[in-house]
Amino acid sequence: MLKTLIVGALIALLTVSAHSASNNDAHLTTIDYSPYYQLTISTTNLAGAKIFSGAGPVIKFSNSMKLGGWVTTGEEDGVPEGFDLALYPRYVLGLDGTDELPTDLQRLFSLRAFGVSQDAVIAEEPYRNGTLYSACDYPSCLFFVTHQAQNEHILVLKTEGFSIKSIRSFLEADHAE
Repeated sequence: MLKTLIVGALIALLTVSAHSASNNDAHLTTIDYSPYYQLTISTTNLAGAKIFSGAGPVIKFSNSMKLGGWVTTGEEDGVPEGFDLALYPRYVLGLDGTDELPTDLQRLFSLRAFGVSQDAVIAEEPYRNGTLYSACDYPSCLFFVTHQAQNEHILVLKTEGFSIKSIRSFLEADHAE
């Protein structure tokens, strides 16, 4: 019940605002997950899309591509207070070893817990405000987005049919109104 209320409140707080881009007058929709994480998508791509609730808002586009996302905190993921959440993706994706972590903490970092196979292609790349981590077993991808200005929450995206390049473009679009 509490999770349902939290998801409902999160969706209610999710601000979706359409605005025009100054350089090409294209209509854009910005999804604000937090002050640090926004995705900007062309409004024309949303024609015929359905939006529903999962761990956060999920968009099923008319071409059957899916984009779901949520912001997670250390408390929600069961990591101890003071844990640098920017390291979470590195442990989940196997970029950093967990051998030196306490056993109970090692269990928290499982790629399979996100429904991604161990055969997924793992990548890490900088973007304008932080680091974009991905685990892709196409057409499905799991993305973690960290922000250099804070380490207390991260954006998690689950997609079907989107390339890393598309997700980067959603993250790096101009968010000025």
